[in-house]
Parts: sequence; C-alpha cells; structure tokens
Amino acid sequence: MCIRDRYMGYYWILEQLDIYRPFVWEYSRLNVTSTVTSKRKLHKLIHENYVNGWDDPRVPTLNGLRRRGYTSQSINDFCDAVSVTRRGNENIIQVQLLEHFVRKDLDKNASRTMGVLDPVKLILTNLPENHEEKVQAPNFPKELERGYHTIYLHREVYIDREDVKAEDHSSFFGAAPGKIVGLKYAHHFKCTAVKTNEQGEIILVEGELLPEHKDKVKGHLHWVSVKDSLDCEIRLYDRLFLHENPGELDNYIDVLNPQSLVVKRKAKFSKHLKDIKREDKFQFERVGFFSVDYDTDASKKIYVFNRTVELVDSCLLYTSDAADDLLCVDLGGRRIIKKKN
Repeated sequence: MCIRDRYMGYYWILEQLDIYRPFVWEYSRLNVTSTVTSKRKLHKLIHENYVNGWDDPRVPTLNGLRRRGYTSQSINDFCDAVSVTRRGNENIIQVQLLEHFVRKDLDKNASRTMGVLDPVKLILTNLPENHEEKVQAPNFPKELERGYHTIYLHREVYIDREDVKAEDHSSFFGAAPGKIVGLKYAHHFKCTAVKTNEQGEIILVEGELLPEHKDKVKGHLHWVSVKDSLDCEIRLYDRLFLHENPGELDNYIDVLNPQSLVVKRKAKFSKHLKDIKREDKFQFERVGFFSVDYDTDASKKIYVFNRTVELVDSCLLYTSDAADDLLCVDLGGRRIIKKKN
C-alpha cells in the first residue's frame, strides 16, 4: 500500500484499532540505466509481448535477473554500493556498476569451459582420421588448485567464424591463410586455407597442427572438437533500451533495442557438460558468462544458455578492480559515481 500523502488516514486507522503506530520511511526507486522499473511500464512491455513474461532475462525483476544468471551476492553487493535515498524517483544508476558486481562474483564462482557461438569447421589435415588427444583445461585458470576438466582434440574441431578471415590484417588476432595461431590449452596450428561460399561466407578452414611450435603467437582461439561437442541454443541478451533513461520518455517503446535478444541456434559446447542443470553458471572462455536456462532438458539433449554479461564492458571504469573503490554520491537528488578518496 502506497501511503505517500495519506499519513493522516493511515494513522487514523491504526488509532481506531489501537495498535502500534510504526514510523514510516519511504525511499526512492532504484533506477538503472537502459531499462525501466515502473510497474506500469513493465506491465505494458509484458502484456503487449515486447518481452516474454515477468521472468524475461531482459526485465529488472528478481525472476528475470535470476534467469539471466545474476546471483544474489552480486545484487546485494550492488545495493550496498549505491545505498538508498529519499530524494525522489529521478535518481538513476549506471547499469555498468551492476554488471561489474556480477562479473566479479561469477569470475570467482563460474567454472570455465569453451563454447562456440557461430561454428565453422577446422580440419587439421596433417592428423590421421582417428587422432584423439586428451587436453587438461583448468576450471579456474588463476586458481589451478580448483581442478581441471578433460576435453579432446580430434582431427576436426569447431572454431568461431568471427575468428577467421580470408585475408589477414595487422589488428586481427585470429586465423588467416599462412598465419599461425593457438588452440587454447592445446597446440598451435598454421592456417593453410579458408574456403568461402558464393556469398563470401566462410564455410571451412584447413590447417596443420604444430605440436612442436613454441614461439609466441598473437591469438589463442576457443574451440570444441566435432566428436566431443553437443548442440545448444545460446541467447545473447543485451540492454533492453537504446536510451539511457527510457523512463523519462512518453514514447519509451520507440527506443527498445532491436538487438536486446540475439539467438544462436547452432552453437556448440563441450560434451563434458552434458549433465548440466538449470541455473548452473559458466564462463565460455573469450565469450562471456552464461547461465543454463529453464528450457534446458539434459535428458532430451536440449541445452539452452543465457548470456548473463560479456567478459568486459566498453566502460573500463567498471571492469577493473578499481570499481571496488567507487562511491555513489548524491548531488541534489541526482546520483553520480566517482572514485573514493
């Protein structure tokens, strides 16, 4: 019950009932950029099918945040950092700060693995058809004592299409004809050919594995063996609105982000995760943090992952350890984020 401007009536009822009269504190709404927290606006988004229900991972409900992969620890840490104010609902907090806290928590608790969002086949032509090599990949590369998992390297592996170019250039760290790059946790390989279709899309990569090559290379690619992979759907969630403060607009529907959900239906991930359950959390190395969606049914080999957050944000302030030293400051009813002294 909202009792703003209704204190007299509220206290009259309590007096007539002769019960305890608590002192009422009202705090302003915790607004975050690039979304809306007004129940009226959320109701419109949901009931007019702009999003997929109250637990859609793009909406700032607890169910939505949970389904996206936000942890209770990250939300509590965020709330502790920004505190509360009574100065009105015009306050707004940068979403990058919320994202920083979930990255920080998942970095400590989400086991590493590899997944390929847009797979293209790499054939290592100098290996025999029956080649199989065990590769030990750390669950937490910075804390090796937390164990390893086994993946397998075969003659054919999937790599991400965006990590391949038909022509190399100096700022590109991926595979291109004549270039040597690494397969993460395995060996280096030399790309010998990149094949494209009539539309110029890359459809096949050929290379030679170089187990003895120890020179430093520009890039190490994430990969999944063709024989050791499973199909999955990956839902790439982004910010719901293109405008930083859509709640101040009458036509906030017009600034919905058309790329707030991009679905990769032919993605691949490592078979060692075949028994995952919903809300399990992982870091797909070089890609982002992901949570297993409720639509997953391992018994039917249906696997769906939601991207919680990317590994880094364009605003470096919130992706470095310095974010722990941020201070939320209230200036005349408007909050800003600054460094602590």
